[in-house]
Amino acid sequence: MPGLRRFFHSYFHKQPESKSPSHPEASTETDSSDATLVLPPPSSHRSPGLLPIRDRMRGSGKAQAPDANTQTMPKAGKKRATGGSAAAQKPYTKAQEAARYYNDTQNHGANRKADAGTKAQLNKLFDELISEEDKARDDLEPVAEIGAEQCMAYLERLNVNPASYELFVVLEIVRAESIGIITRAGFVDGWADVIAASGGSGRVTPDWAGQRQLVHARIAQALTDPNYFKTIYDFAFQVGREPGQKAITMAVAVGFWEGLYVPDKNPWRSAHVDWLGAWTRFLKEKFGVVKVNSDGEEEVEYKRTVSKDLWTQTRLFAAKSMQDETLSFWSEEQAWPGLIDEFVIWCKEKGIVPNANNGESMVVE
Repeated sequence: MPGLRRFFHSYFHKQPESKSPSHPEASTETDSSDATLVLPPPSSHRSPGLLPIRDRMRGSGKAQAPDANTQTMPKAGKKRATGGSAAAQKPYTKAQEAARYYNDTQNHGANRKADAGTKAQLNKLFDELISEEDKARDDLEPVAEIGAEQCMAYLERLNVNPASYELFVVLEIVRAESIGIITRAGFVDGWADVIAASGGSGRVTPDWAGQRQLVHARIAQALTDPNYFKTIYDFAFQVGREPGQKAITMAVAVGFWEGLYVPDKNPWRSAHVDWLGAWTRFLKEKFGVVKVNSDGEEEVEYKRTVSKDLWTQTRLFAAKSMQDETLSFWSEEQAWPGLIDEFVIWCKEKGIVPNANNGESMVVE
C-alpha cells in the first residue's frame, strides 16, 4: 500500500479517536460526471492547516520561479464575546462557539450567501455524521466537529478515494484546517456557499445526493481544469502544515504528490519518462532514511522539509516537464528552487532526460 494510501490507512484507522481535538492557533505566513450540473466556483476560503501525524522534521526552501503564484494566508482568529467587562472579552469555548453558531443558523441569524433553511438542512446532515458516542453525551450543546473515523465515513458516503487528490476536493469545500477533523462551521458554511453559487437546473441540493454529484463533478474538473487543480494543490499544502510552521515535512509532501498525481487518473509522466517516479526516487536517494516500522513495513524518513515555494514550483515544473520532456525550458540562470536544479542535473546524469533527436530515455518505475 504505497505512498499516500499507506499514510491515510495508518492515519484514519490507527490513530485513536478524540472527542474534542484542540486547534492551536496558526500563524500567518506568505510564502464532469454530470453534463447538466453547473459547477459553482471553488471556494476562495483559505485557512492554515494542521496535520497531526508523527515523525515531523524541520527545514527550509528556496527561491521563486518567474511565473509562481504566492498567497498570503489568513490567520485563524478566535471569536470573542462583545461587552465591556474583561470576562466578556475572553474567547468562548469550542462547545460554546458551536452552540452560538448552531443557534444563529437555526434562528435565521447572519445569512450571507445561503438562506437559513439551507443551513438548517446542512446542520442536520452534519448531525448524521456525529458518532454514537458523541450523540449520547449528556450536555445539550451541539457537537462542534467530527474526528478521523467520522471523516472517513463521510468520504465513504461520498464515494471518495481518500488516498488521492479526491480527498482535497472534499476538504477544500468543507474548509478543513486539518486532515482528520471537519468542523460544523466549515461544513455548513462551505456547502452553503457552494449551494448559493449554483443555480438553475444545476443547483446543488442540500442533501447527500447533491453533495456526491458536486464532489464527483469537481473530481472530474480537476483533471481538465488547471486552475482548479491549482486550487486543490495549494490547499493540500495548507492542511499539511503543522501550526506555526512555514513548511511541511518531506514525507507528507511525497505522499501528497503521489496522491495528487495518482498514476491511473492524473499521472505526472510524459511519453518516455515517469517524472513522479524519478522525482520521488531522487528525493529518497538524497534525503531519505529507510526504516522498518512496527508492522514490519519499510518507511522512509526524510532529513528536510518542503517550503511553500518548492511546493508551488514543483507543480509548475511538473506541468512543463509533461509538455517538454527534454527539459529544454530549464536553465541554471532561471530562478527555479535549488532542489529542482539538482533534480534536472540528476536526471541528465542518470540518462532519464530523453535525447531531443531520438526520444530515447530511461523510464523510472
